[in-house]
Amino acid sequence: MEDMAIKILFDDEDDIETNTIFNSSDILSTIACAFHVFPRDKVPRIRQFVEDTIPRFSDGDFRHHFRIDRTTFEIILQHLAPHLLSQTPKGKEQLATDKQLLLFLCILTLSREIIIQWPDPARQNDIAASFQLSCGLPNIIGIIDGTHIRLSAPVIVDDNLLITSAQTGWPGCSHDARILRNSGIFAKAEVGQLIPHNKHIIGDSAYPLKRWLITPFRDNGHLTDRQSRFNRVLSSCRQSVERGIGHLKGRFRRIREVPFHNPEHICLFIIAACKLHNLCIIHEDSIEEFVDFNPAHILHPNQYQNVYPNAADGVARRNHLMNI
Repeated sequence: MEDMAIKILFDDEDDIETNTIFNSSDILSTIACAFHVFPRDKVPRIRQFVEDTIPRFSDGDFRHHFRIDRTTFEIILQHLAPHLLSQTPKGKEQLATDKQLLLFLCILTLSREIIIQWPDPARQNDIAASFQLSCGLPNIIGIIDGTHIRLSAPVIVDDNLLITSAQTGWPGCSHDARILRNSGIFAKAEVGQLIPHNKHIIGDSAYPLKRWLITPFRDNGHLTDRQSRFNRVLSSCRQSVERGIGHLKGRFRRIREVPFHNPEHICLFIIAACKLHNLCIIHEDSIEEFVDFNPAHILHPNQYQNVYPNAADGVARRNHLMNI
């Protein structure tokens, strides 16, 4: 398969360029694809495993096997069950919805409005206050970064590691800045929408400096003490996105090597993992045991410097933040 990349950019809820809102036929076609990828013809059958064995699992065993708590599983099943029930049953007896969910947990999709959405103004204020307490910089409402998942993904997370928007489908060799510039979040932020004038997100040096996107000073060997300290503070604050990516890839390990060849199926698969990640955060399903800090799994391979000019109002804002 051609090496590709998924940029988990946290786009707003109306402007994802790839297909991130899926109906029941999308879900079922992707499930069918996965079963085709993992043929089971020669594997001995275990009868009544879901009915008899899984109910006897301890909570720890259930969590170990399926990567989520039982309570989170039941919440997901409640949302997804109507989409998994065939409206025109025919042929073989339909598989029970809980079996479908257990078999295909890693590619669930739920209502995008419920699971992945841009924070409203009140939530933005909460995020900014939390980041200011943790790293001292004001008005941060998200952190963006890229990660490699065969397709590539820039990711914006909030202070709770929650993914607030997602974009998939760009080749892995694509520059992070190019992907951002072709996203809905860039277009809206440039005209003063989505990110309030007094707020911003932060990113690494691959991204252009904007009023709404703060990046570190480029280290040319002649940084002042203040500039160096600002870079250290920004780097410390950016650890949230690294932990978020580490959790996503640590809990749902299949996305390290996606088993599909169809780009549409790959995008569907990764968006599903992002939504499951958010469900685990929302329902306080512990994440620490799954966070993977292996650099080979977390870091984006395209460590390019920004190739676009810095905006004058971005330079002014960064200098203001440095001075305070």
